[in-house]
Amino acid sequence: MKYYQRLDCRLCGSKKIESVLKLSSTPPADSFLSEERLNSPQEKIPLELYLCKDCGNTQIGHVIDGEEVYLNYIYETSSTLGLGEHFKDCAADIMNKFKPRKGGLVLDIGSNDGILLKHFKDYGMNVLGVDPMPGIAERAKENGVQTLEAFFNLDLTKKIREEHGLPSVICSNNLVADTDDLFSFVSNVKKLMDERTIFFFESFYFYLQVKNNVWDFTYHEHYSYFTIKPLSKFFKKLGMEIIDVKTNLTKGGSFRATVQLQGGIRQVSPNVKAFIKKEEEEGFQKKKVFKKYAHQIQRGKTEYLDFMKTLKNGRKKIVGYGACATATTLMYHYEMDGTLDYLVDDFTAKHNLYSPGMKIPVYPSDEIYNNKPDYIIILAWRYYKKIIDRHTKFLESGGKFVIPLPKLKILSK
Repeated sequence: MKYYQRLDCRLCGSKKIESVLKLSSTPPADSFLSEERLNSPQEKIPLELYLCKDCGNTQIGHVIDGEEVYLNYIYETSSTLGLGEHFKDCAADIMNKFKPRKGGLVLDIGSNDGILLKHFKDYGMNVLGVDPMPGIAERAKENGVQTLEAFFNLDLTKKIREEHGLPSVICSNNLVADTDDLFSFVSNVKKLMDERTIFFFESFYFYLQVKNNVWDFTYHEHYSYFTIKPLSKFFKKLGMEIIDVKTNLTKGGSFRATVQLQGGIRQVSPNVKAFIKKEEEEGFQKKKVFKKYAHQIQRGKTEYLDFMKTLKNGRKKIVGYGACATATTLMYHYEMDGTLDYLVDDFTAKHNLYSPGMKIPVYPSDEIYNNKPDYIIILAWRYYKKIIDRHTKFLESGGKFVIPLPKLKILSK
C-alpha cells in the first residue's frame, strides 16, 4: 500500500503542523485478506494525528493512496446497523428544512448502494449516485438508483453538468473526511452549484469523538478529524458558507453540515456560531485537549490489559465480534494479537476473510455456538445492545460479553 507523510494542513495549507496523538501503527484498517492473499505482506503504517497551529484542523499524518483503498473497499452502507433508518431521517430533514425544488436532482458523491438516494426518490426527486467501488454501482442500480461508477473529479463534474444540469442538492456522507485533496474536491462541487443549491455532508465530529472516547475511529482511511471552526474558514476561502450544523449519534458522534455559495438564498442558522463558540470555549483547536485525550486512552488501555491478564491466567477462550475498520485500530492499540481465536461478523462479504496484519479468520456470528468461547470482545461496541439482543442465547449458556469502549464493561446473565 502506497502512502506518504503529509507536511501541510489539508484545510489552510499551513506547514505549522505538529504531532499531538500517537496510536499503535497498523495496516490500513479495512484491508482484510482473502485466503489466496494470506501471505501478502501488509506494512504497518504510523497512526498519528497532527494539529494545525494556524487554523486548528486535525488530520492523519501518514496518508494512504485513496484510489487503492476504494478499489479494494469491502463495505455496503445497508450492512451497518441503524444507518438505513438514519438516512431516511436525513432525507426527511433536508426536504423539510431546506425545501429543494420538487423533482430537482439530488447528486450523492460516494453513494455506495444508493440507500440515501432511495429515500430522496420517495420524495419525488431525481437522483444520481457517484461511486468508484467495483460492483457497488450495479447493486445501486438494482435498487433503482442510477449510479456512475467513477471517481468524482473535474471531468466527471463537466459530464454531470452537461448531461444532468445543476443539482438542487449535493450530498457526500462520510467521504469528505476521507478525501486528501479537499480543495479540488470542494472546488468541483462548487462548479455544480448556483445560489439555490445546497451541499450537505456528514462526518464523524472530532469534538464528540474526544468527548465520547471514540478514539478507535482514528484510522488511515479517515484523513481528517473535523471541528466546525476550521471547516468554516475553509469554505469561506472558497466563496462558500456553512449555513447549518446538526449532530447525530452515528459512528460514535457525527455532524451534518449544510453549505451554500456565499450570498445564497438561505439564511445562516445561529447554531453555526454556537458550535464554533463551544469549540473555542473548550479549547478544541489547542494542544492541551490532546494531552487529556491521550491520557484518557492510556487509562482505558491499562484497565483492559489488566483485565485480559486475569482471563489468560484462567485459560479462557476469547473471540472478537465485529470485523470493521475501527476494530483494527482497537485490536492493535489494545495489543490483541494472539489473544483472539477468531472474529465473527454479520456482514457476509467479510466471512472467510482474515483481519489486517494479525490475520485472524472471520466467520458468521453463528460460529459462537459451534465453537463456543468463554468471552466475546465486542469490537463493534457502538452496536453492542443490538448484538447482545441477537445473542441472548450466548449469555444464557454462561458466556460473557466484554464492551471495551468507551469504558470497560463485562456483561453476563
